[in-house]
Amino acid sequence: MDTSWMSEARSSTPFLKGLGEFLDLECKNNASASGEIKCPCIDCTNSVWMTREKATEHIICNGFMKGYNTSNLEVRKEVARVGIWGTKSKGSEHNRWSFLLENNHKLKKITIDHGDLIYSLTYTTEDGRGCLHDSEKAGGWNGGCTVCEVTFDVDEEIIGIDGTVGVSAGDYPGYTIISSLSFLTNKRTHGPFGKATGTPFAVPWNKGSFAGFYGLAGYYIDGIGVYLKTSQETARVGLWGTESSTGPQYRWSFCLEKNHKLTKITIDHGDMISFLIFTSEDCMGSVHVSNKAGGYNDGSTISEVNLSWDEEIIGINGTLGVSSGTHTGKTISSLSFVTNKRNHGPFGSATGTRFSVPWSKGSFAGFYGIASYYIDGIGVYLRATT
Repeated sequence: MDTSWMSEARSSTPFLKGLGEFLDLECKNNASASGEIKCPCIDCTNSVWMTREKATEHIICNGFMKGYNTSNLEVRKEVARVGIWGTKSKGSEHNRWSFLLENNHKLKKITIDHGDLIYSLTYTTEDGRGCLHDSEKAGGWNGGCTVCEVTFDVDEEIIGIDGTVGVSAGDYPGYTIISSLSFLTNKRTHGPFGKATGTPFAVPWNKGSFAGFYGLAGYYIDGIGVYLKTSQETARVGLWGTESSTGPQYRWSFCLEKNHKLTKITIDHGDMISFLIFTSEDCMGSVHVSNKAGGYNDGSTISEVNLSWDEEIIGINGTLGVSSGTHTGKTISSLSFVTNKRNHGPFGSATGTRFSVPWSKGSFAGFYGIASYYIDGIGVYLRATT
């Protein structure tokens, strides 16, 4: 982006035009979940979140902070939003929170205020010059009895979170909240923090794709989701299932082509999910059928999920169970496909360990996993939405 306008008088037409284009980019690429951006004026020094209108006023009145130049205009990599677990209602804007890693920053520490549930979260990052930066506190209108810190090694990064969704008691009862959290890294598991009661959730992801967290909060952390960096336009979320099996296991993948829409999912199932087939339609109306995933062993029932023209998948629910009969082992025992219009399923037998993963509308890009006699594991491809 041309930045010659930055040296013009702040009341001049070139400056105001350039400022408008700059803020367009900031709002498109670096805005928080609530639409706010960091103000780079002299007083705020790119550390205070505010609306575009307020940032415009600050920059015109105060000018840009010293040293703010083209290197600061680098946009973030696009990210996909996974979640939310916990409270899903939008709430008022002041209940939203967001932590998104800046370019060339590394997460160094997470501070967790907790008791029987998670009260607040604060994130500390380190930039390329070794300077530390603390995020704004998420949640914390009410305080817990314990404050813990998770400090990451130089070569350590988050590759997943586990937690539970519960209901608050005490002074502010009846709220759906995050009752516990654990942070999984490439070296260890930190936690659980809080009290692991309620409905469990777990979301793993590929090393190198973590980009931040977001959610809803008030007296407590009411909901949490994850920002993941996209690689070659998609992020891989999962697997749920097992990497080993008693059968001849192989990897499978279905990724939507550009300008294709998923129109049908065919599920062969009995007590387990035996195989999956995906049907898509391109912009010319031609139908495309994927290869079969799984299916060394056939189920007793074949079901079809037909998606209407304005319907898209925004989440999956399922269970991990143990197959019986000739071919035993851990497999996907049931699956449900959640769309913006309804819930399709469950297919299979909903027994075993439950998993659930929601995502933002417009981000679904496909599924992948491992299979043998059955579908042994499943993950999701998501497109960037931020």
